[in-house]
Amino acid sequence: MLINHFFKSNECFSYEVLRAAGYANYGGADLGEVISITSKIRAGDEDDWLREWKSAADRAFANAKNSALVGNKMSAYEGYLRASNYYRTAEFFRRDDFNNDKIAHIIYERSETAFAQAMELSTFKYQSISIPYEDMTLPGYFVSPDATGTPRRTIIFNGGYDSTMSEGWFAIGAAALSRGYNFLAFDGPGQGATIRSHRLFFRPDWEKVLTPVVDYTLTRKEVDPNAITIFGWSMGGYLVSRAATEEHRIQAIILDDGVYDFGSAFRVNQPWFVQKLVDLKYDSVCNFFFRCAQSLSTGIRWGLRNGKWTFGVTSEAEMIRTLKDYTLEGICQKITTPCLILDAENDHFLKGQPDLLRRHLSCEHEFVSLRQDEGGDTHCHQGTFFRVHQVVFDFLEKRLGS
Repeated sequence: MLINHFFKSNECFSYEVLRAAGYANYGGADLGEVISITSKIRAGDEDDWLREWKSAADRAFANAKNSALVGNKMSAYEGYLRASNYYRTAEFFRRDDFNNDKIAHIIYERSETAFAQAMELSTFKYQSISIPYEDMTLPGYFVSPDATGTPRRTIIFNGGYDSTMSEGWFAIGAAALSRGYNFLAFDGPGQGATIRSHRLFFRPDWEKVLTPVVDYTLTRKEVDPNAITIFGWSMGGYLVSRAATEEHRIQAIILDDGVYDFGSAFRVNQPWFVQKLVDLKYDSVCNFFFRCAQSLSTGIRWGLRNGKWTFGVTSEAEMIRTLKDYTLEGICQKITTPCLILDAENDHFLKGQPDLLRRHLSCEHEFVSLRQDEGGDTHCHQGTFFRVHQVVFDFLEKRLGS
């Protein structure tokens, strides 16, 4: 498995390095630079992690600024993209007390600023947008291949448990623009700027989030209303599927990966009696168990801390109970939009979930599993984006045409 390549003794660190390095396809990393960064990090040492990724990000940002000053716009664009990805990676493990973590907020803002500066230097038509949502707005951006306003096929990026709207560029946005699509990314409740600035938490009824996003998309003259795709990334595979039980104006859905029950990622290796105690609300006992587990695993520690923050709960047991609402059980049949369900052979978060979703769908769908022999066996197929995008856009050509 590729997941253990960088840090053999720490699966979580290794996966996050692969995630950062995989964005090299679209300008988000230089492989030699990533190897240099990781060579200075001790497995599991989060202080090392922050220092080295931030240092690389600062250097990339400064070099990009210098290139911009001398008129070398292309190198400045590339440098700002790397800085954005490296800052995002540097901030990743800062989850101990996020609402009061000034360092984490500063690094996050630098990641988004670097991305915006890259886009301003690109050949694309980039716009920061605000999407009406309840009594406020959701932040996002819209990118077109040019400024002509020609109606085009459009992909909407719906992130997941920890992704940001700027990361969506590397996941699917750059690939979409290179093929003549428009691209829209946003931060919903529990994500990116929305959780950080407004403290809006995840909600299971994601149709209440995605329908306003579709409403906004349909107001834009650059968008062909008969050629809109929504791309659900990681947990976004659940969120988009849930929204699609009520939102039927979309022509295609990409689920990378498919998710039937998001809470399964936290329950799969949990002793049965712990879930029983969680259901019975023996929280002091359960929280003790979860905190012991956190001391043994970087991934478990990060996952539970990120969850408490993004779901707006105060304890691990409360979080696990909250996750029981994030399931498609009993409503899957309401999805009518054609779906592409992606699966990763050795997914260490949601193994088996794409196939479970496939077996419950009654709508038209295609199921593609990427394997270890093609490098696509990790969660969301990190590091294999040319192959992933080949599968995605083959599917879309059949559904949307030209």
